[in-house]
Amino acid sequence: MSFDYLKAIRKPFTDFNKLIIGVLFLLIPIVNIVTGFFVKGYRLEAAKDYNKKLPMWNNFGKLFLRGLLSWIIGIIYMIPAVILLAFSVGKIIYNIVLQYGLNQGLSTTNPLSDSVIQSFLLSNTGLIPIFLIALILMAIAAYVTPIAIMMYIQKYRFEDAFKLKSVFRKAFTGQYFVAILAISLYGFIVVLIADALQMGIALIGVQFLVIALTLIVTSFVAYILSITSYTIFGEVYSKIK
Repeated sequence: MSFDYLKAIRKPFTDFNKLIIGVLFLLIPIVNIVTGFFVKGYRLEAAKDYNKKLPMWNNFGKLFLRGLLSWIIGIIYMIPAVILLAFSVGKIIYNIVLQYGLNQGLSTTNPLSDSVIQSFLLSNTGLIPIFLIALILMAIAAYVTPIAIMMYIQKYRFEDAFKLKSVFRKAFTGQYFVAILAISLYGFIVVLIADALQMGIALIGVQFLVIALTLIVTSFVAYILSITSYTIFGEVYSKIK
């Protein structure tokens, strides 16, 4: 079974006006925390109709709500990992603060503080397995979440994202694993190119231009990666039995 990765890579560039709108939604820092949900909702439409042209930018209320819900789905899948991580790391930090107190000037640059922290960590090695399990659960959650979101967008029913048997059955397939690798490789290459561009931009020396161009490049990269990856997810999901 083959997938049309080149078509997915080209898709964000097939309509310049739609690309500009997507970049603008991601352009302004802090504000894009909110406006980014429009892009999240838009990429779901691109995934659902992966074999068609890019959807129109309309029904902004639906785009925002669906983008928000897709983000919440990812958060819910992360909850077990976050709980274990908070328990393991949080307990160590809490006990250090409780036992030695911040008012004693603990600092990682202070040799005495270093010794105190290290001895406490060694005495709490029982928490290391919990920490490692949390990291594994976090990786699994990140891996399966796109499939869960694909299940959600079929009928836009929130509860469909949590049909765990179907989610894990579709996620742990060779086709999906290869798709994840392809998306990761493409993302790595795009980020390398973007970093090179930003190094060149930094040579301009005019601070306002450097900031503006850096924001444009960052927003552009985020948009094209989002559309390409979800186009691939849409195609993969439709072909996994």
